[in-house]
Amino acid sequence: MSHSLPRPLIGIVVPTVDNAFFSSLAEHAGRCLFEKGFTPLMLSSGNHAETEKEHLRSLAALGVSGILCVSGLSALPDGLLPEDLPLVWVDRQPQSRREVPCVANDDRAAMAEATDYLIQKGCRHILLLPGYLAEMRRSPRVQGYEEALSRHGIEPNPAYILHRAGKEPTETETGRLVRSILARGLPVDAIITSSDRAAFGVVTALHEVGLYVPEDVRLISFDNSPYSAMASPAVTALDRRPQELAEDACDRLLALLRGEAVPSRTIVPVSLIQRDSTR
Repeated sequence: MSHSLPRPLIGIVVPTVDNAFFSSLAEHAGRCLFEKGFTPLMLSSGNHAETEKEHLRSLAALGVSGILCVSGLSALPDGLLPEDLPLVWVDRQPQSRREVPCVANDDRAAMAEATDYLIQKGCRHILLLPGYLAEMRRSPRVQGYEEALSRHGIEPNPAYILHRAGKEPTETETGRLVRSILARGLPVDAIITSSDRAAFGVVTALHEVGLYVPEDVRLISFDNSPYSAMASPAVTALDRRPQELAEDACDRLLALLRGEAVPSRTIVPVSLIQRDSTR
């Protein structure tokens, strides 16, 4: 009786699977790697920096052939991974002494486009929830948002940029942040959220104080999961193309395994899908 050799392992690390974008990214990457003859091993860091580091150490100790990582770290610590272990960043790019290829969207440009669109709709008091990072660092989404406001002569107000602590479900924390700024009496005529789940938290918080989307507040979400189109009203969303991100990342990692040179950065475009929440 013959036995086939075990497939080589590839590690996939994501911040959480409790998010449609990250779970879709992991699903497409896993399928792509399996079709190429590898066994994907997916781990979630739970949005904890130390857990992510431990997962990376464990994958290296298991002898994986390479790693795809959606990282929450601000920097890759020296010595955390063997220098010769192929690694590709996906979606985010921590600082690193070694050169690590990255496949990502241009979040700065995408956020600028979303902010421009809302300003063209007449919005001037735009609340931003840029998303949670395990290790706090300046988000390119915040940069794009502030640059777009400044181009239109609107002074960016730090009070309108709300960061989650990552300790509770996305929609719960988001709702609390939105309620807090409304309680301060600050005017809000538009909100951009980091995910569809965050958008649902926004809608609930607004309804509690008698505000509605899009009549009182226009709403844009990152990710464009199927739920954004199913919501009422349907949510205008930035489609980040997780399948294309995953496939490009796998292609880069497999090229590294073959000893080939790959681009240091690959950008997958983002599309603004207009729906009823910004009409």
